[in-house]
Amino acid sequence: MLPPRRVAVPVVLGVVATAYGWWRVPVAARNRLWAEDGRVFLSDALAGVPPWSSYDGYLHLVPRLLAEAIVAVIPPARYDLATTAVSVATVGLVCALTYLLTEDLLDRVAVRCLVALVPVLLPAAGFELLGNLANLHGFGLWLGFWLVLHRPRTRSAAAWWAVAGLLIGLSEIVVVLLVPLLVVGWRDRERWLPRGALLAGGLAQVVVSRVQPRPPRGGDGWSPADLALGFAGQAGSAAWTDTGGLAARIVEIAGATGLLVLLVPPALALAVLLRHGDARHRALAGGLLLTSALVWAVSVVLNFDSWMSFGAWEPQQWRAVGLLRYATTSGLFLCALPVVALDLVRVRWQRALAVGVGVVVLGAGLATGRSHGVARESGEAWPTTQELVSRCAGRPAGSISVPIAPPRHPWVATIPCRSVVGGP
Repeated sequence: MLPPRRVAVPVVLGVVATAYGWWRVPVAARNRLWAEDGRVFLSDALAGVPPWSSYDGYLHLVPRLLAEAIVAVIPPARYDLATTAVSVATVGLVCALTYLLTEDLLDRVAVRCLVALVPVLLPAAGFELLGNLANLHGFGLWLGFWLVLHRPRTRSAAAWWAVAGLLIGLSEIVVVLLVPLLVVGWRDRERWLPRGALLAGGLAQVVVSRVQPRPPRGGDGWSPADLALGFAGQAGSAAWTDTGGLAARIVEIAGATGLLVLLVPPALALAVLLRHGDARHRALAGGLLLTSALVWAVSVVLNFDSWMSFGAWEPQQWRAVGLLRYATTSGLFLCALPVVALDLVRVRWQRALAVGVGVVVLGAGLATGRSHGVARESGEAWPTTQELVSRCAGRPAGSISVPIAPPRHPWVATIPCRSVVGGP
């Protein structure tokens, strides 16, 4: 049986993370569905599409399973709030599990707690990632990172982590980018059951993407300079803000190359961890930076468009476009570097410095807790029961299309009228 503290701390963290994540989603966004949440996951669940079906060339098992649960127990008029709540609660679970996975990687409980809360504290997470099923895969990648480096204590623990690894792999194809981390402890048998399950899910993703490829997108024209400056301006900003305003201001003052200043905090943390840390800390430092850079580079290259010439962006373009969702996922790992470095604190002056860093990290997260604007706020509010019943009047065997965010695309959720008014 687990000691009370080993159970209590992650449970409290999960509850706190869920409550804070719910608060971060503005009231106006909670009753709006975002993109694939409505058009794919909920609509497919209502239509009886199996949760292992692919969409856009990939598997999305966890979002589909959550959508199945929602339509099974929640009335249609509450799909909006239920989707937001379930999505936020899943991120809270990710935070709790992160704490458990860092048990053998970090020494200080306070540092483990702060690392575990990064997914809900990250300023940029509030704009698009929090509160919807479509972007849970980014948090799955975060959890997969810690799972790969974790060494389970027992065989039964390894089996449970293998279940988590398989679910992550079957929901996020980008887990294949974690393969370089497998060199850490590669001779340790206890690590390979969860790692193997994660890789099995990733391999299934690769097979599906080859058999049922997504529509062509991305193209030529990207350059290493654009990737580097975009990484600095986008992922580097994610730890401080949820808009492009900070990057715009830097470009105004120092030009595009000035964006590299945003990489100074993680670079200093990397240097400290490599110089003063043990093998665990060095593996974490290199892994966090490598994963952050790979996620950004692969995401941009595979989805490249001519407007992604970040090195040529003027300040007004940084402000207008803001931070991409790739920046937020990449920023999770970049933001964690200074937090992990706090684990090296040993003497009094280091404790004072650690408190300062912790205050800065928490302050940046709390100061931007409520986003300046959430992507789905521009969509239509989810209809009430009366509105759904009215639209289904006279067509009990038919279905209705409900507009959802983003409004600039023809995104709709298809709701069978039998779900609204009852019937076979």
